[in-house]
Amino acid sequence: MSDRKETFQIGESVRIVAATRSGDITVVGGEPGSVRLAIDGPGAAGFEIDQLGDVISIEPRRKGRFIGSSADIVLTVPTTATLELSCTSGDITVQSPVFELRASVASGDVRVSAVETACRINSASGDIKISKAQDAEINTASGTVRVGSIGRNLRLNVASGNVYADEIGESAICKVASSDVRISAFMGTEIRHKSMAGDLHLGLPPHRTIEMDFSSLSGRLRNKLPKGDGGPSEKLVSVSVVTVSGNLTLLAATN
Repeated sequence: MSDRKETFQIGESVRIVAATRSGDITVVGGEPGSVRLAIDGPGAAGFEIDQLGDVISIEPRRKGRFIGSSADIVLTVPTTATLELSCTSGDITVQSPVFELRASVASGDVRVSAVETACRINSASGDIKISKAQDAEINTASGTVRVGSIGRNLRLNVASGNVYADEIGESAICKVASSDVRISAFMGTEIRHKSMAGDLHLGLPPHRTIEMDFSSLSGRLRNKLPKGDGGPSEKLVSVSVVTVSGNLTLLAATN
C-alpha cells in the first residue's frame, strides 16, 4: 500500500511538474479527466502537492527534516499530459504515451514509451531509451542512448556513450565527443554531425542524391551503399560531418 495517495480532476489536458531527490518516478496510463498520484517511501510526507487549474506540482519541501528522505512517485495520467520530471538520484520511466515530456536526471536511467510531440531529456549519468517521439533533444554526459522512431527531428549532445537510432524522419544534429552514432534508417534531408573521435554509421534508403561535406584529420569516409537500380532520385540528402579522428560509413537503410 502506498504511503500517500491523491486524485486530481482535470480538463482535457494537464501539465504535471514532479521531482524527487532520491527515488524513482514512474508514469502509467490512465483515463481522461483525472490524474492519480501515489508516493511510497520514508519521505512521502515531505512532499508539497498543489493543483492550480490544470497544473499539478509534486515536489519535496525545500526546508524541514524530510529534505534528505527518499520516496518513489507513481503517476497515472491521460495521453494528453505534459510532463516535467526530475530526479537527483533515481530512474524515470514513462510507460504510456504522453503529449509532451521534459525529463532531467543527475544519476539514473530514463525510459520513454511514446511522446506525441517533443521529448527533451537532460542526463548527467545514466542510459536513455526513447521508443517513439515526433521531436527529440537529448543532452547527456555519460550513458548509452537508444532511440526508436523519431518522426521529425533529433538533436544530440553526447559526451560519452554510444547512440543507436532506428529511424529519423526529417533531420539530425549530432554533437558528440567520443561516442559512436549508428542510425539504421535516415529518411530525412539533412544531417549535421560533429565529433572528436566518434564514428557515424548512416543508413540511407535507395533513390537518394547525396550532397556530401566530410572533413576529418585522420578519419575515413567509407561508402558501403549498394549500386543504384537506375531509378530517379526521390530526395536530396545533405550530409555534413566534421570530425578529428572519426569515420563516416554510408550503409543501406535496414528499417
